[in-house]
Amino acid sequence: MTSTPRINFLRRLTLSSAFALAALSSAAAYAGEVKVGATPIEIDGTGKITATGKSAVVDTLDEVPGEDRWIAYIHAKLDNPAPGPLYIEFFQELDGNKSSVWRHDENDFAGDKWFYGELELDGRKGFDKNRTYDIKVTQVNAKGKELTLASGKIKLIKSGKKPEAPKEEEKEDEAAAEQDAHDSLGGGDGNEGDGSSTPNPGSASEGPPPVEKKKGCSVDADGNAWNGAMVLLALGAGFILRRRR
Repeated sequence: MTSTPRINFLRRLTLSSAFALAALSSAAAYAGEVKVGATPIEIDGTGKITATGKSAVVDTLDEVPGEDRWIAYIHAKLDNPAPGPLYIEFFQELDGNKSSVWRHDENDFAGDKWFYGELELDGRKGFDKNRTYDIKVTQVNAKGKELTLASGKIKLIKSGKKPEAPKEEEKEDEAAAEQDAHDSLGGGDGNEGDGSSTPNPGSASEGPPPVEKKKGCSVDADGNAWNGAMVLLALGAGFILRRRR
């Protein structure tokens, strides 16, 4: 009989421990988590990251080459979300205190279990290299209490990569644009020098029309000179003959 209370106590302790472990396991299984991708993260139809998409997830995010900004592809698994505004906030720790750096507002959130979006972390918003930022995804419930649905971290760096050189097609497009601009400034129509332009009928560069020669009617200058000389010789010969008579 003395062992019955002890057995009952052990049973109650075992049940309590089981419930506690179940609660902890449930919290761990459904805890929200934020993942950051350096490139777009591939997700399936339900919103989960695919096996291929996991390769895009990083702990350290490099800058856009030559610019003071970082492109972050945010994927968050949310814990008990609800329709309504969703906030993605970045914090940094300075001198032992955490302060908010920047917050993105997703006002039209539908209450899905997953969130995925592209965010630009600009240096003008307070982001800087060689710093680690805490990320919190939150909502405010009907009672005005802020609820954390997911959390994560990301470190920003600057590796000093140079911007990629423009591709050959881009160079050709730029050259064509410059030529068009040059033609428009010069007043050209782009057809000069290709043999297809039509001369202006009133242009001063055209010469006079050629003179047509008619057969049997025209007498050139040399013919006029010879005919005149022959007439003079005939007149002189006649005058001499008259005097001799």
